Amino acid sequence: MKSGVITYDFFPFIGGIGRLTYTMYRELKDRDVLFFSPADNSLPGHVRVQFWAVRFMKQVGVSIWFYLNGQRIISQHGLGKLNVHAGPGGVFLLRRLPVPVVVTCHHTYWQQYTHIKSQFWKRIFLPFEKRTYRLADRIVCDCEDTKAVLAQRYGIAEEKMTVIHCAVDTEKFHPEAAPKRPNSLLYIGRIAKRKGIEFLIRSMPLVRDEIPDVLLLVGGKGECLEKMKALVRRLDLERNVSFLGFVPDDRLNDLYNEVQCAVVPSIFEGFGITVIEALAAGTRVVGTDVDGIRGTLKGGEHGTLAPYGDSRALAGAIVSELRTPRRAAPLRPEYLLDSLRERYLKILQETDRAA
Repeated sequence: MKSGVITYDFFPFIGGIGRLTYTMYRELKDRDVLFFSPADNSLPGHVRVQFWAVRFMKQVGVSIWFYLNGQRIISQHGLGKLNVHAGPGGVFLLRRLPVPVVVTCHHTYWQQYTHIKSQFWKRIFLPFEKRTYRLADRIVCDCEDTKAVLAQRYGIAEEKMTVIHCAVDTEKFHPEAAPKRPNSLLYIGRIAKRKGIEFLIRSMPLVRDEIPDVLLLVGGKGECLEKMKALVRRLDLERNVSFLGFVPDDRLNDLYNEVQCAVVPSIFEGFGITVIEALAAGTRVVGTDVDGIRGTLKGGEHGTLAPYGDSRALAGAIVSELRTPRRAAPLRPEYLLDSLRERYLKILQETDRAA
């Protein structure tokens, strides 16, 4: 029987959930797996969710659609298993369905409202989120940090959870022979508070004091873009920070290879996909010692960790990396596509409903 994947974010993707589910699609599309999302595309094996509430309520709208139509799509498409992508930006499972359900947790609302004080109101979603994980037959977490939160804050049994890391396509992201630009850094991501871009820019004067010709390339767009450009002018960093705007996927590998070091300064992550993209290109990473990043960078073979909010520590880590240029160690196998494909297939095949 077929499996179904239910997701709000797919292709063209909005954020990390879309990147992962589209990666899953490319790896599993020939394995009797259907994908359901509101994304507008004509990909074979994708069923578009067209429901009035999605336009106004986004992922909550998809959750309502799923509540109303779950049994119908199971019957209509002959689905024997479901994989629901949950967490902030994901879909809620609001009632028990007649087939086993694997829920993938990308991160939790607890992490979001705890680490981002302005999003305290998102705690209203906690009861729906807890219900989702308690109704699930199995839970997949992107990283160990999220698994620990579900165990400690949500009371989910350890044996119900499995960690399957996000994966990177090493044909798309790989080292190139061209020399790197001296004293160069790269930030790729949304220009948003949660991603730590302001923390990074405010740390740059300390880096410049040690390395006057340092250059930070900032790729991405977002609600804080103009504010960050103004901050760069205020700190007299115009020669040291360059805004690239939106960077298309086919340009990313060149950028990762061009710079000496990537910087991922987030307040927290569900899983830092940009971390493993940079590492796959052989470029070391300075990241914050937070959920979703620390697990990949701990040990020092791939980069350096610094506490979020400590500008001197972040600047020191960056200076150290720039003064000791070297390649990142090869990615561990659990971050490669073969692992993601085989582990998702295995968990879908093995998940059954207890009697």
